[in-house]
Amino acid sequence: MIIDETHPLEEIMVWGEPGIEALLGQLLPQTRSLFRSYYEVPKARGEFACMSALIVNEGVKIIRAKDATAELLKSRVIPELPDSIRALKSALLQRADFYFENYRLAKQNDLLNDGFDLTPADVYAAVKREIDGILEQDIVVYGEAGALRLNYLLSLSKPWPLANIFYGRDQSQMVADRVILSSLRWNIRKPEVKIYKDALHTLGYGAVIIDIREGTIEGGDVAMFNGCCFIGVGARTSLSAVKEVCRQIGDSLQAHNIQLIAVVNARQEEESNFFISPTSEHMQVMHLDMFWIPLAPNLVMAYTKEMDEREVVLVTQQKGRIITERLGSFRNFLNSRGVEIFEVNEAEQKNFATNLLNLGNKKLVAALSSNPRVNAELEQRGFTVKYAELTKLVDGYGAVHCLTAPVKRSVAQT
Repeated sequence: MIIDETHPLEEIMVWGEPGIEALLGQLLPQTRSLFRSYYEVPKARGEFACMSALIVNEGVKIIRAKDATAELLKSRVIPELPDSIRALKSALLQRADFYFENYRLAKQNDLLNDGFDLTPADVYAAVKREIDGILEQDIVVYGEAGALRLNYLLSLSKPWPLANIFYGRDQSQMVADRVILSSLRWNIRKPEVKIYKDALHTLGYGAVIIDIREGTIEGGDVAMFNGCCFIGVGARTSLSAVKEVCRQIGDSLQAHNIQLIAVVNARQEEESNFFISPTSEHMQVMHLDMFWIPLAPNLVMAYTKEMDEREVVLVTQQKGRIITERLGSFRNFLNSRGVEIFEVNEAEQKNFATNLLNLGNKKLVAALSSNPRVNAELEQRGFTVKYAELTKLVDGYGAVHCLTAPVKRSVAQT
């Protein structure tokens, strides 16, 4: 049950650490992978482990969708599954060869644009070298048969490796007492939803899953706060999907006295319908949690330049009809509800200041300690801030909030 993102956190779901699928993603151009041009996956795995330990040390239970997926794969018939770890490794290297040969020029341009002193050949060599180490680690955790099945699913069973799957908020979102299953915008990510749906069934959430069959919606655009279910509409989530949410759980939200509020950047939503890949602007503010986050019952942190591009739309259902009512700017709507806005600047927003995990009781897990002004003000306001130091994981355009999906918070703030 999630009623408000500022309530004390008790249990979250994560995918797990990035794996070989993320390694293969390093060989794809940014327009396909949705990453920045390169990051070191082994170091990112270490960051994920440290972040998880930090959260557990705060008394929060973590459940891992990756482990649930590995468990259910044990009994599944998988066509074209390699017959051994050796055969799997050979297939993974062949896939790496294919990506390197076909995307070398685009990758070179990405690396130059991002200021890396690397060539595609350097990245290719690192990927091939690191496959062995990650595969060995997976064998320790899941056994040979489990590692074989899991890595085939994530890296080889689809046209593209599921390189972004570890950003585990996007695929689903707990809204009150229901789990909204996402409909993801870009092709490389679409297969993630079925994997999460199966994992959610395995973890006991099957009875409360809601499928969204119209439009697109991603979990990073959904936040419960101040008596509202806010859903960002823009580069990744469409207004048609918000209306579908209203059709399916509008009565449930109303029973909990929660309004359904779309936070709309109409230009970005329209552009996303026509673009074949996301723009850098879209990536930087792709979700609501990239520029806005609740901190306390009457306090949010926000990058107000993007916030002021957003209009609030109330979405309701009356006698089977979906009604939309425009309520003005996002800033004015929050001000009218007595919500204070702690403003961050463009540099702080790009450094993932708002993409934090709220543990409740004025405790936060921030992505990086390298936002000194923001961190100092949070502490002055009485917040305890823990720093996950996700220097590699953020190169997939996501941070702590993107990596974690709360499934249980205390009903009331303590």
